[in-house]
Amino acid sequence: MMKSRLLMLPLFAALTACQQTTKQRACYGFEKLRPSLETTVTILKTDRPFADQVISHNRFGASHGYS
Repeated sequence: MMKSRLLMLPLFAALTACQQTTKQRACYGFEKLRPSLETTVTILKTDRPFADQVISHNRFGASHGYS
């Protein structure tokens, strides 16, 4: 019984060494989209529904703490 406990120590040490050091956020895909001024003007002129989607995307991200 004691041997099995001693064998588990290196296993636990290895598992704790593999923990992530950076915090992952669930909504990284909702960081603010920042098109250039030229791109914004072109999109507004040619594809208003897409421009509305970008605005909605940015608002959703902002409401969850992503800017």
